[in-house]
Amino acid sequence: MSTNKTHWRVVTPTTWPAPPAEMSVSTYAEIDECPRRWALSAAEYPELWSGRGYPPKLQVAALAGSVVHLALELITKQLTCAGVHSLNDPSATQVLRELGGYTRVVEDCVDRILKQFSDNPRALPLMEHAQRTLRGQVPTLRGRVQSMLARLRLPKGAPPTPTTSAVKAGGPPTRSPLAKGTHPEVEVRAKSIGWKGKIDLLVLGDDACEITDFKTGAADEAHKFQVRVYAVLWRLDDELNPSGRVVDRLVLAYESQDVEVAPPSQQEIDDLGHDLLARRRVSEAALAARPPAARPAAETCRYCGVRQLCDAYWAGTTQVVSEDGRFGDVELKITGRHGPTSWDAVVVRARNLPEKTPALLRLQQPDEFTAGTRVRVLDGALARDPEDEAAPAIITLSALSEAYRDE
Repeated sequence: MSTNKTHWRVVTPTTWPAPPAEMSVSTYAEIDECPRRWALSAAEYPELWSGRGYPPKLQVAALAGSVVHLALELITKQLTCAGVHSLNDPSATQVLRELGGYTRVVEDCVDRILKQFSDNPRALPLMEHAQRTLRGQVPTLRGRVQSMLARLRLPKGAPPTPTTSAVKAGGPPTRSPLAKGTHPEVEVRAKSIGWKGKIDLLVLGDDACEITDFKTGAADEAHKFQVRVYAVLWRLDDELNPSGRVVDRLVLAYESQDVEVAPPSQQEIDDLGHDLLARRRVSEAALAARPPAARPAAETCRYCGVRQLCDAYWAGTTQVVSEDGRFGDVELKITGRHGPTSWDAVVVRARNLPEKTPALLRLQQPDEFTAGTRVRVLDGALARDPEDEAAPAIITLSALSEAYRDE
């Protein structure tokens, strides 16, 4: 999308992606919910950008959680390396001072998270808004980080965290057994079943093996499944854990509380390992279809970043509409120019507007369309005079809206 245009094009992948080489809990959940969504997101779009998959949309609310998670990761690593077991340790103050303090850490994390979108053409129009919003939330984000760290307890006298991988000269990273101590951000890989995961915090003691997973959102039963999967992957990772040590404590660290999850027994590990392998095979079979099956549903599609590309989404009645009906998705057919930045159209598909309803599409800046062109609008502002059935529905593109020309 060029910066002087108000719309993108609807693009169909020339090649559908192969199943992931290694499955993760989040990837499996995406495929299980809608194979088409995962496939559209993971396909290559070289005509749009050089990045992997379809350019993701900036979701500011989700970015706030990413900032908190990254700040927790950075501070935990430094506390661990300094041998600090909690924020009550006098040495914790010095560690935080060397980092520049909580506010500085959070501000740096905002910059690092947004930098990940710097080459994303879909995110560019929202970068200023996202930065302004996140900067305004720094005090709140700082409080969230402090609240979670206040409950963190690391082993006393733990040695500095060794790296989980070393890079050979001119070669790929190698993975070696983890020593006793505290290990943040550990990627575990179970090659025998083709699954991987990233543990936020792994503590290995003489008589204890603990996994903590930081959660910046609301509690969810799916989180318990996720952390139990991590216990299985750790047990089956024959490079980091060649002795097959079993986890004896699992913790979900939310902002307001810690929730302990029963670790799986050896029999449960075996059973869950077989289950994960079966789930992987089901996902691979779903992705083998061309195109993969779509499973449109109102709640599922609401958070889909590629719904503009999905014909199944536009063929049904699952189009996103806000609770008050003021914003939503609508497909239009252009009938002619109305003004310098507006076009006459008719509704092709929208959940709360009948087909062929006259419509007026208002843009933020001039753009060109031809009669007969179909335009898919995401998160447009919707308005219509309820007392005048002949009045057109007005669809206005805001800074947070997107429009896609369907050619």
